[in-house]
Amino acid sequence: GVVVILFKKNETENLFLVVENSVTGNVSFMSGGEEDIDDGLLIKTAEREIKEELNIEPSLLKLIPTNVFHEFVFNSKKIERAGMKASYQIFLADATELNSEIIYTEELKSAKWMTKKEVMENLTFPELKNLFEKAIEIL
Repeated sequence: GVVVILFKKNETENLFLVVENSVTGNVSFMSGGEEDIDDGLLIKTAEREIKEELNIEPSLLKLIPTNVFHEFVFNSKKIERAGMKASYQIFLADATELNSEIIYTEELKSAKWMTKKEVMENLTFPELKNLFEKAIEIL
């Protein structure tokens, strides 16, 4: 699967889009699992998830694959996947030129732009904080 960290640059710093999952309540980044229609290409998974969850045309963003992978075991909040191992590649998505408001789907309870400091204070999973810092080193 994929984790997609949308970012946009303002005058002083980068802002990052953090989402809250409607079902689990986890505060994280937009993410999703690979499906058959993705043809085994994680970039297609990232593009599909951006469209499905955020109603954004992927062509409006600049997707940047990273060499950072999030490996984990699903917890009991995802009943259908509890205990299963997963590996998600982290992608950055430059949303600086995106002028429209984020209109997210019912999969998400909220979507907010945050500073790096706010991201670190709000992410549910400690290991994702480390992966976030590693992924954004290239910015």
